[in-house]
Amino acid sequence: MTNTDIDLVPYLQYQGNCEEALNFYKEILNGRIEIASRYDNPAMNAPEDFKNKILHASFYFGKFMLFASDMMPKKINEGLLSNISISLGLHDEGLAKDIFDRLSYGGKINIPFKKQFWGDWHGNFEDRFGIRWMVNCSEK
Repeated sequence: MTNTDIDLVPYLQYQGNCEEALNFYKEILNGRIEIASRYDNPAMNAPEDFKNKILHASFYFGKFMLFASDMMPKKINEGLLSNISISLGLHDEGLAKDIFDRLSYGGKINIPFKKQFWGDWHGNFEDRFGIRWMVNCSEK
């Protein structure tokens, strides 16, 4: 494995105002927003008033990229300590699963690493040190 096999992307999570925040950043940083999905997918079981919130977006500025989403109301109420996760993007399912298993060992798995409704393999967890991670594997 080389460092070029993995993409590191900060993942910002908001309490219902993700779109507003990204538009704010866009204006200041001359960025570009791509909203990939909202909570309107039935698989998300989102409350009716949350279905237009952002499930996943990418924000591009200069040569950088951030991912962003709105946290489900349940997660907001749990009082997460941080609104940032580390997102690893891979294109090799075996390597992604191995990294997921090794990093999550001794931690708390929130979503097991499996094929998701949007087509990628994905899982997320809090490691044994309290850091939130997302591991995503998509085709090139």
